[in-house]
Amino acid sequence: MLCSAAVISILWLSLAQAEDIPLSPPIPSTIHEIELTYAGNSTDPAVAFSGPVPPAGPLPYRPFLPILELLPGFGVAHVFGPCHGQAVRSDSHLELEWTAGDAGRCGQRIELRPAGRPMDLMSYQMLRLRGRATGQVVVAIEDLAGHQREHNQSLATVTGTFDLTIPLKEIGRGVDLRYVTALVVSAEGPRGRIEFEQLTVSQRNTVKKPPGGTGFWVWNYRAAIQEPQPLLATCRRQACSRMLIQMPSLNDDEAIWEGYASLMAQVQEAGIDALALDGYPEAIQEPHLLADKVQRLFHLVRGGAVSGIQLDIEPYLLPGFLDDDGQLRRYLGAIETVSEAIHGRAKLSMVIPFWLATPTVGGRPLAYAVMDRADEVAVMSYRTDLEEVQDIAEDILRYGDVSEKPVWLAVETTVLPLEEHVVLRRDLRPDHADALLDREHKRLRWKPISEADRLTGSGEWFRIHRRFTVRPERLTFAGRSRVEVSQAISHMLDTTMHPSFAGVIIHDLDGFRALPE
Repeated sequence: MLCSAAVISILWLSLAQAEDIPLSPPIPSTIHEIELTYAGNSTDPAVAFSGPVPPAGPLPYRPFLPILELLPGFGVAHVFGPCHGQAVRSDSHLELEWTAGDAGRCGQRIELRPAGRPMDLMSYQMLRLRGRATGQVVVAIEDLAGHQREHNQSLATVTGTFDLTIPLKEIGRGVDLRYVTALVVSAEGPRGRIEFEQLTVSQRNTVKKPPGGTGFWVWNYRAAIQEPQPLLATCRRQACSRMLIQMPSLNDDEAIWEGYASLMAQVQEAGIDALALDGYPEAIQEPHLLADKVQRLFHLVRGGAVSGIQLDIEPYLLPGFLDDDGQLRRYLGAIETVSEAIHGRAKLSMVIPFWLATPTVGGRPLAYAVMDRADEVAVMSYRTDLEEVQDIAEDILRYGDVSEKPVWLAVETTVLPLEEHVVLRRDLRPDHADALLDREHKRLRWKPISEADRLTGSGEWFRIHRRFTVRPERLTFAGRSRVEVSQAISHMLDTTMHPSFAGVIIHDLDGFRALPE
């Protein structure tokens, strides 16, 4: 067997001799990097484009106190609108006052941290505001994306003496609580005044976390329909609490659908939650087909025979998905379409990758926008280092805590190929470049390139920026024993302390059963 270094050397040699790589449209208008992923022995890479990386801002300040006093940390107050104002402060008191020169809304924006860093409030559950206001004053909160768009989220309109407690669950639906930047107060009219005597965030009292469950994904629905007992036996031996089974095709005959409905009923009768599983990337363009499946299933099953519907859409596999706001919104629209089809008859569960908390839609983290529309999520946290599992899922678990949405983590047991990644970065110097992006012919062309092509200047040049290998043993438990997987899951159940953590799903039943005892 070739060692890893030899495999990589052969890959880099093949790159130097590689043929042109065809590119599937759409090709973004602005490209900073191109990532090529070679899986196993494949010489046809998956191609991903990325635009310029935005400049890194200051890291947010993340406090860990059970009750955090915000008043002492306030920074500069900026007056906005057609008015003049002043701020008087102490450690326990903040008074803001402004006078309008002309009609219109005006007020003050107060940075939450003196150094201008965002504040991470995701670990808190309640915000308390106490003080006095003259006239009707709108109190709002701003996050980093909102500051860039000059937008904020209203918390309340106060007048006279006020004492409000607001769940951050409500605030978090409009603000990224990881990057809170400022408090904003404003009012209509010639004058405005507000005095804060208390402004705190607090964590909930520690509650005993219910024991987490274990589940299996099942993709071969025909085999499951024909022989349900081996599935149920494996589930019982692992003390699993749920089984997520792929739905039949709309083209399957009625006998298959009736058999599937019977299978779901058997699973439920065995004391195991049965969830119907479906989804594919193009579903964001045709969500009515998923909705039709849901309707067909509920027409066949009696009440309570299905605990939930889980969607595993993975729309980011579509070309240009993350760079197209229209596709992002169609993804959210597809979730809403299926939710309407379910009509409260079962829970809606969404499968998402751990990194979905990074891209945004309308300034909102995409993972959180998905969670707002679902009853729970399952995170594809495929790692064999259990500390890494919790680390990569941390931001989704924390949003689950504050939004009170259950979060399942997942482990992989199926065989995965070795992946070699090549990252190409844009370079304006042809002599330093390794490849040419030919938009006209939709190809990535490796050097050597003819002098005629070099002189036309019709392409964009890229150089190899970095190369790295993703070894399968980092991602999957394939090749290990069932006992090792069970021990890993027990460790996750014992050490993941987030209230939102609901349990672990194994991908998948066939992969697990293929492991040695």
